[in-house]
Amino acid sequence: MGARWRGEGGQDRGRRPYQEDSWALRSLADGALLAIVADGMGGHAGGAVASKLVVDAVASTIERGGSLADGLQAGNEAVRRGGEGKPELDGMGSTLVAALVKGEEVDWISVGDSPFYLVSAGELERLNADHSMAPQIDALVARGILTAEEAATHPGRHTLREAVMGVPLSLIDQGSRRVGADARLLLCSDGIQTLDDETIAACASGPVQKLINAVLAAGALHQDNVTVIKLEKVP
Repeated sequence: MGARWRGEGGQDRGRRPYQEDSWALRSLADGALLAIVADGMGGHAGGAVASKLVVDAVASTIERGGSLADGLQAGNEAVRRGGEGKPELDGMGSTLVAALVKGEEVDWISVGDSPFYLVSAGELERLNADHSMAPQIDALVARGILTAEEAATHPGRHTLREAVMGVPLSLIDQGSRRVGADARLLLCSDGIQTLDDETIAACASGPVQKLINAVLAAGALHQDNVTVIKLEKVP
C-alpha cells in the first residue's frame, strides 16, 4: 500500500473588503486526495462567483471519476454558463490550481498565477507555471533592462495572461511528479507571495494558519486575499 496523505486549508481576506478565493479538499473513493484553490477576478460579485463555480465544478467532476483536465473543462463551462444574461458578471473569471495525490504520485493542473509549491529538505520549489506577466518582467531584469526593485513593483506584474473565463484556454499547465516521504505540497492564491521563498518553506512545517499569520504579520499595505491548502504524507 502506498503512502496516505492528509490535508488542511485556510484563508484570510487580507486588507481587501471581500473574499474572492475559494478552495476545496476532498477524499476520493480510490484513496486519492483532491485539493483545489481558485482566485476570482472581476470585482466583488464576479470574482467570488467565478471562483466558487470553478471549485464546485472541478470537485464534482473529479468525484464522479473525471480527470483533472475534465475538471478544468467543466469549470470553464460553469463560468460561461454562470455569466450568461448577467451583465453585472461580465468579465468574471478565476485562476485554478488543482492537485491529486495518491501514494508517491502528485498530479496537477493549473491556469493563472496561483502557485503550487513543493517543500522538501527545507527547500521550496514551484511546480506549476506562472501565467501572469511576472516571468516576462523578471526576464527583463536578467537582461539588465530593469532593476530587481523596478521589477518587484512593476504595475503590470500581476496582470494575468490566462484565466478561467468561459472561453477557450490557450495556457494550461499540467504535470506529474513523484515525491519523497518528507514532501509537503502547498496550493495557494497569490496573496502568499507577500512572503519570500525562505519564509514560506520555514512555515510549511507548521499548521496552515502559521503561513497565513506570517502573511498578515508582514503588513503589506494592499494585502490580497490569501488561501493555502497544505498536503503532507501521514507518518
